[in-house]
Amino acid sequence: MPTKKEKFAEVNRLLRLYMIQTQRFIMQQISILQVTPQQAHTLAYIKKHPGLIQRELSDFFHLRNASVTNMVKNLERDGLIERKIDPKSARNKRIYLTKKGEEIAQDIEDQMNRLNQQIVDRLDEKDIDNLLTSLENVIQSLDSKN
Repeated sequence: MPTKKEKFAEVNRLLRLYMIQTQRFIMQQISILQVTPQQAHTLAYIKKHPGLIQRELSDFFHLRNASVTNMVKNLERDGLIERKIDPKSARNKRIYLTKKGEEIAQDIEDQMNRLNQQIVDRLDEKDIDNLLTSLENVIQSLDSKN
């Protein structure tokens, strides 16, 4: 019978496998869109939060501001986003998707919905609730250690 520690090691392995397979799916689906996985996630987030500022991206993705700055510059260069000066604070630039960015973000959302539906179809609501609670507990234990 596996110990608690051995079971959790298996959980870690399965989480890594889930992330690898999800990343592989995303890479296959977005390769024709000519964006990186991080750019795809960023475009999807901006689509849901139009007018956000760069710091909000840093906070949400837990990335250094310098990393987000480079990514935002590349997205703007590629015509996927535009930055507009905030009328309430000239220091802030609000980030919006361009038409091209909206189209790509919608494609990404459609692909992710298909992937998520494929997973959800195999789980009942109780499984999802248990998984959610367990993962939240793991994250909280990690946050309390740092």
